[in-house]
Amino acid sequence: MKNICIILIALISTISLSQEKFEKEYRINFSEAPQKAQQIITKWKFPKKVKWYAEESNDGKTFEAKTCYKKHRYSIEFAETGEILDVEKTVKFKKLESNLQSLIVKQLTTNFKKYRIKKTQIQFNGAENELYKMVFDVKSMSTSIKINYELIVKAKKDSDYDLYEILFDEKGNILKELKFKPVNSINLEF
Repeated sequence: MKNICIILIALISTISLSQEKFEKEYRINFSEAPQKAQQIITKWKFPKKVKWYAEESNDGKTFEAKTCYKKHRYSIEFAETGEILDVEKTVKFKKLESNLQSLIVKQLTTNFKKYRIKKTQIQFNGAENELYKMVFDVKSMSTSIKINYELIVKAKKDSDYDLYEILFDEKGNILKELKFKPVNSINLEF
């Protein structure tokens, strides 16, 4: 019986940890990014400086190229192989379609006692050439691009506020909800 309790506790803690988001992002040089990712960003010719980051998270290691273009912040995420994973465009929540805003607010109100939206990004998934058109020629955006919405929310479920990353689909349904894992810090007090 004691062994079953230990296994059960280990299993429950593993399940609860799997819904926490661990993320470590750090700046890298252009030359440290995968070669294919370097080629894509060079070909895309953003007018402003592109900053490169490596990100280690629950999902593994990825690379991001971040820049500003037409008054929006863009983040282009790449796999370790250099394959493009997605393009994220930072927007204000109030700029989303009103119907989508209502659906997202309904979900947030249902899931949390209180909440505050800290960041909103439109996430575009698709083939490299289609993503290029989406960034540089919005009028010709392909219907083959899948659009999601990623929100960073400071919210209260029980008694404490936590940060959450929540991914919504085009219909306002939650695809993924991850609570940010608290960052451990070592503070020496004298």
